[in-house]
Amino acid sequence: MRKITRLAGLCMMLCLSALAFWGCLKDKTTKTYTIQRPIIKPLTDVLASINGNTAEPVGSAGKLYIRGNYIFLNEVDKGIHVIDNTDPSHPVQTAYLNIPGNRDMAVKGNILYADMYASLIALDISDLHHVSVKKSIPDFFTSRRVFMNGTYTDSSQVVVGWIKKDTTVNVEDYNGGVVAFLPGCANCSFFSLDASKASSSTGTAGSMAAMVLLNNYLYAITEPHSVGIVNISNEAAPAKAGNMSVGFDLQTIYPFQDKLFLGSASGMYMLDVSDPVHPKNIGQFSHGRACDPVITDGSYAYVTLHAGTNCGGASNELNVIDVQNILKPNLVKTYQLTKPTGLSKDGDLLFICDGSDGVKLFNAADPAGLKLLQQIQCTDPYDVIAANKRALVVTKEGLNQYDYSNINQIKLLSSFSIRQ
Repeated sequence: MRKITRLAGLCMMLCLSALAFWGCLKDKTTKTYTIQRPIIKPLTDVLASINGNTAEPVGSAGKLYIRGNYIFLNEVDKGIHVIDNTDPSHPVQTAYLNIPGNRDMAVKGNILYADMYASLIALDISDLHHVSVKKSIPDFFTSRRVFMNGTYTDSSQVVVGWIKKDTTVNVEDYNGGVVAFLPGCANCSFFSLDASKASSSTGTAGSMAAMVLLNNYLYAITEPHSVGIVNISNEAAPAKAGNMSVGFDLQTIYPFQDKLFLGSASGMYMLDVSDPVHPKNIGQFSHGRACDPVITDGSYAYVTLHAGTNCGGASNELNVIDVQNILKPNLVKTYQLTKPTGLSKDGDLLFICDGSDGVKLFNAADPAGLKLLQQIQCTDPYDVIAANKRALVVTKEGLNQYDYSNINQIKLLSSFSIRQ
């Protein structure tokens, strides 16, 4: 009996040893990574060269900002094109502000506020050809920090570009767990385990700003869950006034009277900013996961959801929400669309950028019964601002301006081409 027990024990030990041996076996293979190496310049040099080449072509258009006769058009992560729109039929590119890492902007008086990666900078644009930096608030946009020199912040250097390179490295597969041995590159950014899947997305699908002005304050999404508050009573000397945790996956801000409407990947948040430094969360509307620009006319909020992005979800629709009782927002109706992004409202006219369908124009006098009036054919529109019978639309191919004083005969006034 003892012999049988010893034999069973020996067999058990052999089995365990075999499992351990096989568990340590590894297969060697290779993977290709697309690596971005930063091009770095001293901060002093970057700030001294903000006035760039006026004729700099637009390669990747982002958000729009309009003030008076000027259009400010963001070049994603590179800067701002300033276009003189005195004659909408012949817009003229008049200046280019070279601001690495820029995605948002806002203007009050002669001061333009812009993000430069993690920093908020205030620029005096009294003379667009000789812009000066009045103030910088470093490390304000915490989600925009860049990893440099072993840390996520650097007050003396700025990334002004990236060099992309495919790099193949040895990979060891331990029972399905991949361990990659990469060449030393402390400042590198890795796109993908497979170069064929490397993303070149510029993140320009959103239509609404992530930074807005309301009275004497600037509100901005500083990271996916928080809104930063800056006092701009002294326009040239902005001062950080606070920070508020709001929700999850915040994307856009739309100001209306004494309220802020924030779009997120999971819903809409509403803040009362009658006390500008201490906003109060007064309402929330949840929806399925999707990218989510929001606008409002005070009585109704209009929310577009679109799929096929890193926001997740599969919805392509417009949600109309009754916000007259802002403490209890109520869904009025959902309209199915193709792939909506940017939207704008002028009186009873609602403009929606809708992918391959162009820009759709609705009569929104009855929010529960929108009526399609027109479709403006253009290539992949994603941002629109409509006011005073003129609509500006950013598309894949350029910045178009339309006259809709006669909605039965909408006229293309001009087209400002984007470099392909």
